[in-house]
Amino acid sequence: MKEKVIDIYPPLEETDRKETVKESKDSKPSVGRKWIFFAILAVFLLAGYFLYASYRTEVTIYPVVEDFTVDKRVLIRTSGALGENDIRGMVFSERVSDVREFPIEGRMLLEEKARGEIKVCQDYRDTPVTFVEGTRFVSDGGKLFLATEAFTLPEKGVEEGCNKVKVIAAEAGEEHNISPDSKFALPGLEGTAVYGKVQGVSFTLKEEGVRKEVPYLDDDTMKRAETQIKEELFQKGKEILREKYQEEYFLKSDAQYAVEVVERTFSEEETGEETFHFKLDVSVKAIAVSNENLTAFITNLLPENHVWRKETEEMKIDLLRINFEEGEADALIDFFAEIYREVDKEKWRRELAGLDFEKAEKMLREEVGAKRVEIRNYPFGIRSVLSSRERVNVEIAF
Repeated sequence: MKEKVIDIYPPLEETDRKETVKESKDSKPSVGRKWIFFAILAVFLLAGYFLYASYRTEVTIYPVVEDFTVDKRVLIRTSGALGENDIRGMVFSERVSDVREFPIEGRMLLEEKARGEIKVCQDYRDTPVTFVEGTRFVSDGGKLFLATEAFTLPEKGVEEGCNKVKVIAAEAGEEHNISPDSKFALPGLEGTAVYGKVQGVSFTLKEEGVRKEVPYLDDDTMKRAETQIKEELFQKGKEILREKYQEEYFLKSDAQYAVEVVERTFSEEETGEETFHFKLDVSVKAIAVSNENLTAFITNLLPENHVWRKETEEMKIDLLRINFEEGEADALIDFFAEIYREVDKEKWRRELAGLDFEKAEKMLREEVGAKRVEIRNYPFGIRSVLSSRERVNVEIAF
């Protein structure tokens, strides 16, 4: 039996028709691929712009360097006209003070005689009796006192024949600080009929007697204290002046400074017997030269059209004589630096624009005195300086 062959496909169902249309749409180029193309194009354009913007010529000049020294005596003047070897200066001052406590190192023997009054009575005369200054009185304890002035005792029966006599101990010390009920004899009357008829019947102590070693503030202790605090204040004053002015003025040399004592005071009472307070008020002065004036002075000594390398600069100023009253000082300037012919970078940016490398190098060697010249185009390019001077950079190297 023969098989039946069908060569005509049956009509598609609706579902199959939609899938076929969808496949047809998907086969077209996607929108995302267009965006990728434009992104790549933008990257190339930006890269080209930055390449163009970074295009430049770098010119590096290595000038001939020489040693330059100055060893010159000058006069620093704060006023008046300046001579050839004079530099204008300034005087600065700073007032500083401090109070310090110091030990009293000295010792001394303190001796004070007791002073007082003795009540002296007599009962042997009906008329007043006078005794001379220096009349001696001996206490019942054997302590000797002397009358500090002449005195008179009234007749017996008048005021009981008594009077108060000012006396001082014959010797210093606490042992003469005797009790009020002490009795006294007058040894000058010994051997006479009236001995025992005149006597001291009581004692009043007015000032105590003392004999002891005590701290003593001597001149050496004072000088040592002043020297110590003066040096500390001197250093403090110098630091203050340098902090205030060293950015604009040369203040490195200690010889530029001087210190003057304005006021000194001391007190023992405030700190006790073993120490004392010392207060010192000083004025610290400095005569200085501004960096601008120093630079101008050194520049005038340079060969024409030369400058120096700041990083090689060595400056020393020795003050030989200072007169703060006159506002001047003799100084010795010792200066060293490496110098080279000055290069006007802006000028050479204009002059070199558009020249080939060989001609540019030759011109720089002849006019600047360069020992070596390097010229390069970045990132690449022909061997000629770019014609736009804004794209030409000139630098100095050593």
